[in-house]
Amino acid sequence: MTHVHYKFSSKLSYNTVVFDGVNITVSDLKRLIMSREKLRAADCDLQITNAQTKQGNTTLHTMLKETWVVHISNS
Repeated sequence: MTHVHYKFSSKLSYNTVVFDGVNITVSDLKRLIMSREKLRAADCDLQITNAQTKQGNTTLHTMLKETWVVHISNS
C-alpha cells in the first residue's frame, strides 16, 4: 500500500489517501480525495501542488510517485 498526504489550503492538518501500486495519476488522486472529502466534480476542480517543490501539475495523466505530500486548493 502506498500513500499520499494532502492538505487543503484552508485546513490546518494533513489527511492521507492510500492506494495500491507505487504511482498514481493526478486524475486518480483527485478522484480519491474528492471521494474521501465527499466533494462533487461539479462543485470544484482541485489544484494539486507538490508541498516540497511548490510545483503544480498541469496534466491529469502526470504520474505521482509514492509518499508525495501535496497541497490542495479549490478552483
